[in-house]
Amino acid sequence: MKKKTKKWRSPSLGKDMELTVYGSSGTPIIGLPTRGATCHQWEEFGMTEGIEFQLENEFNQLYCVSSVDKESFLNEKSTPRQRLVRQKQYESYLVDEVVSYVHDHNKIDYVIIAGIDLGGYHAITSALKHPAAFDKAIGISGIYDIKQFMNGFYDDNVYYCNPVDFVPNLNKQTTLDNIRDVDFRLVSYQNDARREQSRRMSTVLRMKFIQHKLDIWGMDGKEEWDLWPQMLKTHII
Repeated sequence: MKKKTKKWRSPSLGKDMELTVYGSSGTPIIGLPTRGATCHQWEEFGMTEGIEFQLENEFNQLYCVSSVDKESFLNEKSTPRQRLVRQKQYESYLVDEVVSYVHDHNKIDYVIIAGIDLGGYHAITSALKHPAAFDKAIGISGIYDIKQFMNGFYDDNVYYCNPVDFVPNLNKQTTLDNIRDVDFRLVSYQNDARREQSRRMSTVLRMKFIQHKLDIWGMDGKEEWDLWPQMLKTHII
């Protein structure tokens, strides 16, 4: 399949960021890796192979981005407040830069954002906070409560980055209507250590009458990287 890697100096992050594109056309998917990984992870671990048919036949085009989690949530050398500043910069990178790049190179006006683990957090949270930018958001084995990365610290910055906290208090009707236009998918499996995160996020969405699909797979005994490509293929359709 056609593949190219693009690099630019991100104004949001103040550093060079790589993005790898697979396929030549089709409904665009922004792919987010597991915590701290790069834009090459999905190819290295079989995610691109799992949707190879869709990519080669121009049903989808995949834009894989790199994470900066090691500079934000996973950075034990910085304070929780500093971690959140970096997270907000990454959110700006995704929404203001990556989505714009996708629109500049793909004329299909329907954008899917999908991620695994902390990538699932980024996918779902970005769509909740910026629903006009995305049409479908897929969180696979996602983490939706970031307090575990805050070392006991909590303030408004944590609150507004934590979907299980801020979504229950969304009351503006136009905001909720915009969010309800997004097709949300929460995907996990029975032995997944993050399974309850998906269930909890589902409960939060249901409280606000936000339609979504919670899909808990019952396939025990398989490696995560065997399941995740199948999950992606199922939910991009």
